[in-house]
Amino acid sequence: MESSTPARFRRPVLWPGIWIPLLLVAAGLLVTGITANIEARRAMALAEARYHAQHQALVNHLLANVPDQSMVGDHNQPVSAWLQALFSDTLPDSLGLRIDTLERHTKMPLLELGTNGSVDPTRALRTEVSPMDQNWILTTVPSPEGLEAVAQASRRTVWIAGAALSVFAAALTLVLNRRLHRQTLHIRGLEQREIGADHQIANFQVEKSILRRALNDSEQRSRDLVALSGAVIWELDERGRIGFVSPQIAELLDQAPADLVNQPLEELVAPASRDNFRRALAAARSDSSIERVDLSLVHRDQETEIPVVLRVRALKDPVHGLSGFRVSTLQRMALYSSAL
Repeated sequence: MESSTPARFRRPVLWPGIWIPLLLVAAGLLVTGITANIEARRAMALAEARYHAQHQALVNHLLANVPDQSMVGDHNQPVSAWLQALFSDTLPDSLGLRIDTLERHTKMPLLELGTNGSVDPTRALRTEVSPMDQNWILTTVPSPEGLEAVAQASRRTVWIAGAALSVFAAALTLVLNRRLHRQTLHIRGLEQREIGADHQIANFQVEKSILRRALNDSEQRSRDLVALSGAVIWELDERGRIGFVSPQIAELLDQAPADLVNQPLEELVAPASRDNFRRALAAARSDSSIERVDLSLVHRDQETEIPVVLRVRALKDPVHGLSGFRVSTLQRMALYSSAL
């Protein structure tokens, strides 16, 4: 339960940088709207220019194909039939055409194609022409699909492209933002682990300092006890050579501890006591118990023998077997005094 609660809090609904993709979408839609309006106006202007060009082309087509007056009229071919034949194949589908005459007061046009009976005055283009010595008005009107459809198509294309790019950029930013958010959480977790590790290391350092102080106190206590007891402590290897001897040996044998290192302890034992010393070492080796033996050690002057009580304990390693001996030596004061 404790692990699920922090994990739930580490996954917020809104990430810290969620405003960046929202800003990209808003900016993209704004730029798309402005661009769409500009392109729609441009498309409308091009469509109107094309419409003007088509109107002028119809006027020129009419003036260039005026027949002789002998071929049209009441006797040969009606004007409306001639105009119908002239514009039926050349009139674009996006235009409506109406031709009226100014010589008679009538509302009936000479020709009307694609206007459906209505002409928008705001979009219509009119040009006065005079073919065959007659005054005509050529009127063209664009179909609704001719201008608005072009602008709408241009606007729609820009909106689709702009919206797609905005959504793609926002999605890409959202993915990068999510990855950045996960990396931030990971780094934060690593920092918390580092802080915990630092605290643990500090605790270990404190424990180490306490243990070292306790060890030093224990060693100092052991030295004090050895010094107060007056005993000489020896550490021998498995062959009986001295590896360590306490400083009390200087008072007992008048020899420095450093001079006795690597020397067999048996050489310091009086010749008459060496057999007992060897038996004590062998018994300690076999019984793994503390063996006591009374013997004499040779003083530095090689003439005085000092009676001591020697206790031996064998040191055994479960892997390597016998590793050495630990020996304590205590002077027998009464015997020493009587000998003197």
